[in-house]
Amino acid sequence: MQPAKLDWPEWQGQSDLITSQLEHSMSGVKYPFGDADVQAVTTATTIALAVGDQMTYAKLGSNLTGATTINVTPDSGVKDGAQLFVEIPCGGTAYDVTFGSTYVTSAGVTGTINKTKVASFVMANGKFIHTATNTIN
Repeated sequence: MQPAKLDWPEWQGQSDLITSQLEHSMSGVKYPFGDADVQAVTTATTIALAVGDQMTYAKLGSNLTGATTINVTPDSGVKDGAQLFVEIPCGGTAYDVTFGSTYVTSAGVTGTINKTKVASFVMANGKFIHTATNTIN
């Protein structure tokens, strides 16, 4: 006995249209079903960082130019367990980074000359808790 052959002529030649519609419908899907939110952030002495996904990676665009404060504001859809990573580059001068206290519990990150650090956070009880800082270069 041979398996039944499915012949759907109405779908032939439609793969590009189907792929396009699928990609469009997935554009608003958030982590873990979609990609993490990766943000390129302009370096300044005060940075407003909006978090709208359960996993966010914020990469400062250039070396720090002075002591910096990052004010994090989570979207109402961000729930406990959300993860936030902030990549912090220092050039020839080490500058420290502090985080606004409204939605973050952290002692800050101490800069290191010519090194880039990543500060990691997890959300608990509506605040991002600083869990680690690692040097990546």
